[in-house]
This record gives sequence, structure tokens and C-alpha cells, in this order.
Amino acid sequence: MQQPKVSVLISFYNLAPYVDQTMESVLAQKTDFPVEILCADDGSDDGTVELLHGWEKRYPDRVRVFVMDRIPGKKYEGNERIQRMNAIRGRLFYEAKGRYVCYLDGDDFYTDDRKLQKQADILDADTAHRYVACGHNGCYYWESTGRTQPIEKPVRECALTAREYWSFFYIHTNAMMFRNVGLQGIDPYTSGVQIIDNMLTYMFLPYGGVYYIPDCMFNYRQIEGSTYHRRSVYQNYILNALMLYQQKTILRGLFGAGLVRTVYEYTQLFENRRDPKLTEEAKTYLPNIDRYRAGRLRRIVNYNNENALSRLWCEIENPFWFFVTKVCRHYIWKPHVRALLEEARAKTEKGSAEAWKI
Repeated sequence: MQQPKVSVLISFYNLAPYVDQTMESVLAQKTDFPVEILCADDGSDDGTVELLHGWEKRYPDRVRVFVMDRIPGKKYEGNERIQRMNAIRGRLFYEAKGRYVCYLDGDDFYTDDRKLQKQADILDADTAHRYVACGHNGCYYWESTGRTQPIEKPVRECALTAREYWSFFYIHTNAMMFRNVGLQGIDPYTSGVQIIDNMLTYMFLPYGGVYYIPDCMFNYRQIEGSTYHRRSVYQNYILNALMLYQQKTILRGLFGAGLVRTVYEYTQLFENRRDPKLTEEAKTYLPNIDRYRAGRLRRIVNYNNENALSRLWCEIENPFWFFVTKVCRHYIWKPHVRALLEEARAKTEKGSAEAWKI
């Protein structure tokens, strides 16, 4: 195969029922450039590896498969599970030869056969490299019913700076096409940050903004047992809130944007700080919190185990930070961003009004 322009990086673990649909959706892409498909498996024991090797044999010039060592029968949870996912994604990134890279989870799939072409065309046209990524919308997908629902609110096609993106927007990792900064000798994984989806995108923000197109071009399958769903809602709030401290190890200067981005999680954690069951759930992630010196977060999620002085400080400092966040939200959102949000709100209200009439 010629030098690929795009590398699609797919991670798997015990996803045998979905392998074929995922692979077919990538191989069906219509492009005027070569695409390589790199698959990494986390030591599956349900037939996933055999299926992947089958695809590798059918398309030896396009598909490469890597299998991670795993202790037979061992279950990895919490931080270990995240660390293995990070290792898989890192290995795929280091192997990628394409000018652009796209991450994909092995149970999700593309729904537009022009997805890669559309995104590559936008990044190709950006000769000034203002954008490090091009993202699009996607849909939640429930296989049992076939129902789909857009992941993001309706926002028109737009260009966002790194600050604008981080302050208010979310594009699922599977919907992103990133410039392969590794070809310039840049290793975004050197920060050592646990790369859950938001932080994966943040790794690339030091090198440009994000261009967004509203097309829904992939389905995000909702299944039990995925890394996200194996954690409780409360634990996911903790990991998202921790981003405020992790982000400075990658790119400084976006603290205000980070406050705005994580305010919902902090609000939810603060409101539930006295629940002893949730305090117990938080224990798994206390080492992460301590590593990044996230004292405010620790005082919230470990509230019931803190001394009286720490609890008092927790009651004082968080209302202050919630106020600061409101100030940041007012001043760091440029008119461009506020206009996008207003447009999204108007579309949502219009859609709701029309549905009510029906």
C-alpha cells in the first residue's frame, strides 16, 4: 500500500459480536487516498483476536493487528483498566503512519462512507494549520431498539480556538480526526495523564484549534460492560473534575476554560459530598487526586473522612469557586461562542415547539 494519509486506530477487548460491523464500516470508506487500519486488542478471550486476524489476512496491505499481553482470567478495574486503555491507544499512535489519525472504539462504527474524506479535505485546506483536529457529531445507538439520538446539541459548522473548544464544547473522541503530530517528533503521551476521552483531545490542543461539522457520521453503541459504563456516574464525575488539575501538565493558560468545562461535575460532587456510599466509591481514585494535588476535589469527595477544619474549608471555598466560574463563563466566552450557543438553544426550542404541535 502507498503511504497512508489517514490511520484509523481501533481498540478492542472482548467485543467479538461487534468486530465485523466496526471493520466493515471503516473498510467501506470512500476516499481518494490510502487508509490504514491499526487494531489493538487488550488480550480478549471471546474470539475477538481470531476475528481481527481474519480481517488482517483478508486485507494484509491495509489492516495490522497488535495484541496486548494479559494474565489469563485477570480482571482489570479502576485505574488499571484505564492504564491498559492508555497503553493500547499509545501503541496505536506510535505505529500510525498517516498524516491524520482517528481513534475508534471497537464496538462503535461509522455511518457515513464519506466521513474520512470530508474531514481530511478540511484539514488539507487548512494550510496554515490553525486546526489540529476536525470533529463532527455522532449518535448514541441502542442496538436493542435501533434508536439513535444525537450526542451533541445542534450547532452549525464552525471553527473553534483551543480555548473556545475547551470552555464549552464536547466532541466524542471517535468523531475526531487529528493531525499526526508524532510525524513532527511530538509525543502527546509524555504527560503521563490518564487519557480518558476528554483528555485525549486535550493532548492535541497545544497544537491548534478544532474545526466542527454538524454531520452525524458514527454510532456510539450503548452497552453494559464498557469502560465508561463499568464506572458509576459519581466516579465518572470525579475523573472529569480531575481534568482541571491534569490539564496544566499538558497546556497551561486554559484554567478559566477548565473551570467552565468542569463546573457541572464539581456542582454534582459538592451536592453529594455527605453521602457515605459515594465517599466509599471515591476511594479508588484518591491516589489520582493526590498525584495531581487536587486538594479541593479531595475535600469534596472524601468529605466524610476529612477533619473538621478541612470540611469547614470545603464549605467556604466551593461557593467562591462556583462564583469565579460564572465570571469566567461571562468573560472568556467570546461573542462568537455565545452566538453558537444561542443558535443551538433557538433550534432546540423550535424543535420542541414543532413536536408539541404534532
